[in-house]
Amino acid sequence: MNRLVLCLVAALMASPAAVAAELQPHRATFNLSMVPGAPASSGILGVLGRMLIEFEQVCDGYVTRQALQMLVRDALGQTTETRYTLTTWESSDGREMTFDSTSTFGTQSDPSYAGRATKGEGAGAGRIAYHVPNGNVPLRPGAVFPTEHLRSLLDAAAKGEKLLTQEVFEGGAPQNYTAVNSSIGDTIAADPAAKLTGGRKSWNVREAHFRPGGRSEAPEFEVGLRIYEGGIIDGLDLDHGIFRVAGKLSALELLPPPRC
Repeated sequence: MNRLVLCLVAALMASPAAVAAELQPHRATFNLSMVPGAPASSGILGVLGRMLIEFEQVCDGYVTRQALQMLVRDALGQTTETRYTLTTWESSDGREMTFDSTSTFGTQSDPSYAGRATKGEGAGAGRIAYHVPNGNVPLRPGAVFPTEHLRSLLDAAAKGEKLLTQEVFEGGAPQNYTAVNSSIGDTIAADPAAKLTGGRKSWNVREAHFRPGGRSEAPEFEVGLRIYEGGIIDGLDLDHGIFRVAGKLSALELLPPPRC
């Protein structure tokens, strides 16, 4: 179940490319629910929850704050609450990221992680320096950070490109990498009548997430989403194979840019 939480985080969060995408600071609320039709073998009968995401532009980069609360009902009829929080800062040039994450599942607390990831020079490996828990591990060569991935995805969509492949380090545990293959649909014209996202072009995107270096031809999970200009996301469809979770944007507040 904690992997499900990380999948949701990966779905909602995405080196500046040649044409840098302009990102819209915003605060968004998503309602989460389980898509009917999961087989009994999944052991999960229902999912209900909410995720809050605040994306802020600061003078030296981007700050993202996420908070997830979810109720999971299993085949025994028991309901367990899971919570996850993640705060990240990413530098404007995409070279550094700090992160601080906590998670609980029921009464059990998972390990917390806090530290700084720094890219290496050229094609060399960088470093992830943890202060919770203490220790250093290499950052895989070529890995990008979530906001960097989001900018690259928007740039590719704006140019009419249909495929993007990147390896993303999401922050948190050292193993939180995914190799992401993104399939990008045609441009959808802006709908001025849309209550939350009117006036913005958008693209339907399907992302397949693999373990980096894995030999399996099947992805660990797939994510469908609709991404709007500025990086606002809606219409989440997280397909974990044996069950699916949908995320619907229910509230959106646009935030002002920084005064630098």
